[in-house]
Amino acid sequence: MSFLVVKNYRQLVLRVGLYLLAAAGLYFLGFHLPNQARAPAAPPPAPMTEADPRFWQERFPDQTASYLRTSEMEPTVAGGSVPYQKLTKYPFMRTMYHGFGFWFDFRESRGHMFSAEDTLISGRGKIGGVCWACKSADYPALVARYGQREFDTMFWSEAARKATHPVSCIDCHDPASPTFALRLTRPWLEEAIVAQGRQIGDFDMRSLTCAQCHSEYYFRGAGTENKVIFPWSKGFRADDALAQYDAIKFSDWVHPRTDAGVLKVQHPEFEFFQGSVHARQGLTCADCHMPRVTNAAGRQYTQHWLTSPLKHMEASCQRCHSDLAATRRQVETIQTDLRTQANQVGTELATAIDALRDVRRNPAADRTIVAEAQKLHREAQFLLDWFLVENSTGFHNAAEGRRVIEAAQQLTTRMMETTRRVVR
Repeated sequence: MSFLVVKNYRQLVLRVGLYLLAAAGLYFLGFHLPNQARAPAAPPPAPMTEADPRFWQERFPDQTASYLRTSEMEPTVAGGSVPYQKLTKYPFMRTMYHGFGFWFDFRESRGHMFSAEDTLISGRGKIGGVCWACKSADYPALVARYGQREFDTMFWSEAARKATHPVSCIDCHDPASPTFALRLTRPWLEEAIVAQGRQIGDFDMRSLTCAQCHSEYYFRGAGTENKVIFPWSKGFRADDALAQYDAIKFSDWVHPRTDAGVLKVQHPEFEFFQGSVHARQGLTCADCHMPRVTNAAGRQYTQHWLTSPLKHMEASCQRCHSDLAATRRQVETIQTDLRTQANQVGTELATAIDALRDVRRNPAADRTIVAEAQKLHREAQFLLDWFLVENSTGFHNAAEGRRVIEAAQQLTTRMMETTRRVVR
């Protein structure tokens, strides 16, 4: 009996020892090999499709090569394509956008080749798949596959796994056309033009293709429909868009400091350009941003380096302006002056917002006058934001830029004066 006990004990010890040795080996293999040895295998690269600009390199080598230059990052006097945090450079924006996604993150965007990547790294919340509508060339195909409402309301993270290419050639060109003809791929543009009582033929396609995404918009049925709407039914000016928003009682959010229903403007380049000096001369977006150039073999082509015309003035400006140095000075002076005025108004608006916040806390505040000040906040912020987020820093339409800034200044002054009357 005692022999059996000893024998079983020895077997137990032997087995425990083997288990410990095996565990130690697994521990070593699992935790002490270099990280790259344990990392899961990288997914295979996505197949090259028509949505990738490089798909068209053989057929359109010059156009493709120039488009790939949108990945270059270079500053200009008024902006450029080098990312920076606007909330740090313009502190008044933190007050303006308080309570909305741009309060957390408002970075300068890079070129078109980064449109998908910049969307992925943005710190702002995403409403759904519709966020890829102007960030990925995959969007039209995904809508065709899943349905407009279904994809637009799809969880953003799920949609992000499907939208892998940045903005590209097929967003503006028909791949089935022998001439690679221009086309519209976003339905909301034509819907907005029709709502204005006009038709596509009233505009030049060399601007309309850009207008598909370089325009102000809002989402109808946020979360349930996510339909993109351009507020153009009353016209193209900032006041027209605000009138439409007022008519439908739309606000993007309620400002936590003033309790006013306010709006966030999105890059209204197409609208801002209407009625400008260059528009009245019959010029389009492409004339300045995509000029005709000549390659080394002497063949002309449309340059697709979508960047500031100041980077290729010989091709874009010299057709009309002989003294390029003087033209550059004029552009930069206009932009610097307008930006300085806008920053001053922004600083004053931030002060007025905080002043209204303080008087609202007073139980003796006259609520009727508070409501008047809130309305002025909504209007002043919308007009100022219209200028701030339009990507030419006013140069697309300098006269309109001055008008909008001055209107925002007057509304801000009235807001401050009204706020002072809240408590008598």
